[in-house]
Amino acid sequence: MRNENPQPRDVAQKELREVLASTEALLAALGDQGGEAIDELRSRLTNTISDVKKELGSSFVASAREKIAQARDTVTSVNEFVVEKPWTAVAIAAGVGMLAGLLLKD
Repeated sequence: MRNENPQPRDVAQKELREVLASTEALLAALGDQGGEAIDELRSRLTNTISDVKKELGSSFVASAREKIAQARDTVTSVNEFVVEKPWTAVAIAAGVGMLAGLLLKD
């Protein structure tokens, strides 16, 4: 289930994507109109759109890599705990199972 309160970064990325879409629409509306100023604007907008798309893509990949690294660290910590204290791990698992059973009983 998705979080009901989106993170500010997610909201900003969504709004930035909407601005990019509007800018691309403006660029398409300019079409083949000429003039030095329009050609310069078209070039600058195209470069900016490309740069922002690259940045958005890399931030998603970086975020995914960070989450994977955190998950890997958590799994490693849990594994070390279970290897060092197996009976404690069994007792914790039994306690969690019993609590879940009591909660789901009704």
